[in-house]
Amino acid sequence: MAANSAKKDQFVVAYIADFDHANVVLSHAVQLSSMLHKGLILLYIEDAKYPGPSTAEAETRLQAIKPPDAVYCAMKGDTREIIGVLPTLLNAVVAVASVDAAAPRRSPLNPKTVLRNFAECKIAFLTAQKPTDGQVYAKRVGITVDFKKESKEKLLWGSYFVRFNQSSLYALYVDYKDEGHKQKWYSNMKFLLKFMNSLSLQFQPCVIGSNANNLDLQAVDYAHANGIDLLCCVTTKDKDLLDQLIGPQEERTIANRWQIPILFLNPREDLYVLCD
Repeated sequence: MAANSAKKDQFVVAYIADFDHANVVLSHAVQLSSMLHKGLILLYIEDAKYPGPSTAEAETRLQAIKPPDAVYCAMKGDTREIIGVLPTLLNAVVAVASVDAAAPRRSPLNPKTVLRNFAECKIAFLTAQKPTDGQVYAKRVGITVDFKKESKEKLLWGSYFVRFNQSSLYALYVDYKDEGHKQKWYSNMKFLLKFMNSLSLQFQPCVIGSNANNLDLQAVDYAHANGIDLLCCVTTKDKDLLDQLIGPQEERTIANRWQIPILFLNPREDLYVLCD
């Protein structure tokens, strides 16, 4: 790591997997760092599985592109293992990664590769296909609310954008026909309402369809049609036969055609969420 250490004790990690896409990662990471009042670390991993510069070469390039108050770190090892320990290794609270729908499978930018590398990640990770446009960041944020208990982590992250970024929050859901699913979904919505009310924050519920099997896919199209800038979603925990055949929803939403950035959370008991 660079000798100049940041004064912040928690960090947004900008994972630079490919320097040609560094501007994508940095534009989002800088905005998140400012929004959350956290430090910023630029991370490069020299991994034998992927082509790229050595750690020594990467350090020179990281130093040249880092923002004034950021630090940088170049290390060698297995990408998935390093990403899996970011909270303890770099005191990370959220990571940012670039995704390229056209990238080959051996590229760290390939959508499936990104999801595989972040599969053990214990913090939220934002995936982006293009740089921010310089406007107010994530002015309209959507969270998909389903019947699963993991929805609560998304609700917390959605509230961070309202609290720290004055974003408008939209809770996107489908009209469940199954009574069991509907009751569990209603419990999640009550949690969101109670939590937001406790902080004097507001959100807007939006029913976006009736197909319970592809909520996140419907949410992407709804977001594009309604000017939502960013979506919060949870990766699939228990993959069924359909997921195994065509891939889970996140494999199709991460590189969506509208290039809407997705903030993912992995469904795990030790997932880190902010306490601020």
